[in-house]
Amino acid sequence: MRIDQPDEAGPGAVGPGDAAQVRAVPAASAREHEAYRARVDAVFRAYAIDQAYDRVREIERGTVTPAMKRIEAEDPERRLAGLEHSLKGKDRLTEKVDQWMSAQANLTAVDAIRLVKDAIRYTFLYEETAYSAGVHADCDRLESSGFTPVDRQNSWESDQYKGINSRWREPGSGMLFEVQFHTQESLDAKELTHPAYERIRDTKTPPDEVRQLREYQRDVCAGITIPPRATEIPDYDHLQGT
Repeated sequence: MRIDQPDEAGPGAVGPGDAAQVRAVPAASAREHEAYRARVDAVFRAYAIDQAYDRVREIERGTVTPAMKRIEAEDPERRLAGLEHSLKGKDRLTEKVDQWMSAQANLTAVDAIRLVKDAIRYTFLYEETAYSAGVHADCDRLESSGFTPVDRQNSWESDQYKGINSRWREPGSGMLFEVQFHTQESLDAKELTHPAYERIRDTKTPPDEVRQLREYQRDVCAGITIPPRATEIPDYDHLQGT
C-alpha cells in the first residue's frame, strides 16, 4: 500500500505558483514615522498642558486670589478690578505654553507654564490722588503676605501705555503672577488699545500697520492724567539683580 506523505509546508502554505498573488506590505516611510511621532507627541503635550492648567487654577483659586482679597480688604479706598478674569483663558495660556515648549525642547509643561508671567493676574484700581501711596502700600502688603517680588516696570512716562506692571512669585509652587496698578483712566486706555497691542506683537503685522497702531496708542494715552509722584515709583528686576 502507498502512503502519501503530508505536505511539509503545511495547510495554507503558499506554493510557487501562488507567488504572484502575494503582495508585500510596504514599510512605513520616514515621513510617515515622523508624522506619527508628531501626532503622539501632540497628544502627550496636550495632556501635560491640561494637567498644568488644572494646577495653575488650583493655585489661583486656593492660594493667590484669597490672599489678594485679604489685601484688598485692608484699604476700602481702592479695589481689585476684573477679578473674574484673574486666571488667563485656557486657549490663550495653552498657546503661550506651547510656544515655550516648542522653543525649548526639554521644557516640561509645568516649567513652561511657570514662565508665563500673567497666567494669573490682578489689577488694583486707585483714585489719582491716592495712587502713589497706594502702590507702595500694596507692594508692602504683598510682601507681608509671603509673596516674593520679581520685577516692577513703571510706564507712566511711556507714550504707548500708562500704568505700573509687577510680577510676584507664589513661594509654595514657584508660580509667577502679575499685579497691575492703574487709575480708571489708564485702565480704560489699556482695555481700549489692547487689540492694537496684540496686533503690534504679532510678527506677521505689516510695518505700516504697526506704525499706525503705535500712533493710535499714543493718541489714546496722550490724554491720561498722570497721578502725583507716580513717575517716581522705581522699577526693579530681581531676576537681573537690579
